[in-house]
Amino acid sequence: MYLKGLCSGKYTLKQASESTGYSVVWLCNLKKRYQTEGEFCLENRHKGVTPVNRIDQSKREEVARIYADKFAGVNFSYFRYCLNLYHGINFSYPTISSILNEYGIRSPESRKIKRKKATHRPRDRRGYEGDLIQIDGTPYPWFEMFGERKKYCLTGAIDDATGLITGLYLTEYECLYGYIEILRQTCEGYGVPREIYSDRAAIFCVTPKSNRKRDKSSYTKWEELECIHTERTQWQRMLNQLNIRQILAWSPEAKGRVERMWKTIQGQLPCWLKIHGCKNVDKANEILPQYIAEFNSRFSVPALSDTKVWLKTPANLDDILLCRVSRKTDTQGCFSFHSYKWIVDYPYSVCRNFDLCISERGIFAWLDGKYQPVRMLEDPVYGGLGETMTQVLKNIVYRYMYAFAKEISV
Repeated sequence: MYLKGLCSGKYTLKQASESTGYSVVWLCNLKKRYQTEGEFCLENRHKGVTPVNRIDQSKREEVARIYADKFAGVNFSYFRYCLNLYHGINFSYPTISSILNEYGIRSPESRKIKRKKATHRPRDRRGYEGDLIQIDGTPYPWFEMFGERKKYCLTGAIDDATGLITGLYLTEYECLYGYIEILRQTCEGYGVPREIYSDRAAIFCVTPKSNRKRDKSSYTKWEELECIHTERTQWQRMLNQLNIRQILAWSPEAKGRVERMWKTIQGQLPCWLKIHGCKNVDKANEILPQYIAEFNSRFSVPALSDTKVWLKTPANLDDILLCRVSRKTDTQGCFSFHSYKWIVDYPYSVCRNFDLCISERGIFAWLDGKYQPVRMLEDPVYGGLGETMTQVLKNIVYRYMYAFAKEISV
């Protein structure tokens, strides 16, 4: 035994250290304790002693029960945040993980397929807030905690320099009107961004594949590569009027900031909607600003520079953020839109060219420098709206023109 050899002078501290692997300092202290206490110095003195920071079994059961009842399927990190916020229980992440693993509950993140490490160099953040925002939409079953598996599209915008979410809007499908609303939220809440980064969907640019009026063979290779055409989408018209430069990404990784945002939101928002009792799209859109504020307070970072470069929001923002469709009325002031007959409620609307303006705030005719009301001459309550209409356009028609038509018909 080396301790006896050290005390009798058979070994030196250096020899004992090389043989046992313990440091000279530790062996010196252990030698002193052995001389005074004997072999009792080698016993574990903490055996049978309850740790001061040990969590009661009842508290551990409470944590597991709360997760199983209210937060099943939520990642452990967000569960820890909610546990502190709504139940006043503040445990570390390893403690939460240990408690839930003890009851056979595994984190949803552990079952996800881990992607390979990126081989490309990540793009640096912009230095100024408002210099660039990234936009995208993602379909996801946001109301799955209410038992609804249908996927709805959440459209979002995030500032590249700070990670601030500047807009979120929920629609049934990915559409232009969702992007108009997040641009409206950004302009009203912060200002007009200098640049917008998006993918190459047909909403954002006219591509040879999506433009059926022109033969693809008539495009040059340069036009096919850069999508430089004379035709402009409604979205591009709005950006031009707001003096916003458009950047089109070639891959999801190019706009990785907004893609990473979706991973966080998908792990949190379904649970957040359940806590706040939101079971439908309209109710969710009403309280999404609360979630945005909560997200920004937790995940936003300071920009490299304190200077903010948002452009001033124009006074006629509502006139710009509209889908404009050119139409002409007949001798009775009527026009056709999506195979339905409409009429402009304006005395001087006969045989006139005008713009039909559509947004989430209503449908109007721009005539003589003012918005004139329009109405449908056919009742969609009984026959249903045509197949050429997108779902969001159907919702706008029902909301602003036939909100009480079903009740009246009954």
